[in-house]
Amino acid sequence: MGFRFRLQPLLRLRRQQEDQKKRVVGALLTQIHRHQQEALAMAEAIRGQGEQLKQQYRRGTVDLEWVAHYRRYVCHMQNAIQQRIGLVTQVQQKLHGARQEVVQAARQTKILETLRDKQKRRYERQVQKTEARQVDEIAGQGHQRTCREGSADDALMPGRAGGNAGAAH
Repeated sequence: MGFRFRLQPLLRLRRQQEDQKKRVVGALLTQIHRHQQEALAMAEAIRGQGEQLKQQYRRGTVDLEWVAHYRRYVCHMQNAIQQRIGLVTQVQQKLHGARQEVVQAARQTKILETLRDKQKRRYERQVQKTEARQVDEIAGQGHQRTCREGSADDALMPGRAGGNAGAAH
C-alpha cells in the first residue's frame, strides 16, 4: 500500500477551480483583443474614407452630399470607437479582478500541494525507518543463528573449544 493523500479530492477541486479562473482570464483577454481590433478596423475605415475625400478634393470633384454623409459616418464611427474603448476599459477592470482570483486560487492549490508533499516525505521517511528496522532485525537474527551454529560446531569439535589451546604447543 503506497502513499495516499486524504485531501486529494479537495486538491483536485482546487486545481479545477484554478483552471476555470484561468479560462475566465483567457476569455477576458480575448474580449479585449476583439474590441481593440474592432476599434482599429473602424479607425482604418475612417482613414480610408478620408483618403477618398482627399482624392475628390484633388480632382476638384467634391460632392457636397457625399461630404455630409462622410461627416455623419466619421461621427458615427468615432462614437463606435469610443464605445469599444469604453468596453475595453470595463473588461480590463474585470480582468484585473479575475487575475487576482487566479492568484488566490493558485495560493490555495499551492497550500494543498505543499501539505501533500510534506506528508509524502514524512510517509517515505517512515517507510525507510520501518525497512531499516526490518533489515536490522533480519541481520540480527542471522547473526544470532550464525553464533548459535558456531557454538554448536565448537561443541562438536574437540580441540576447538577453548580457542585452539592444543595448537600453541
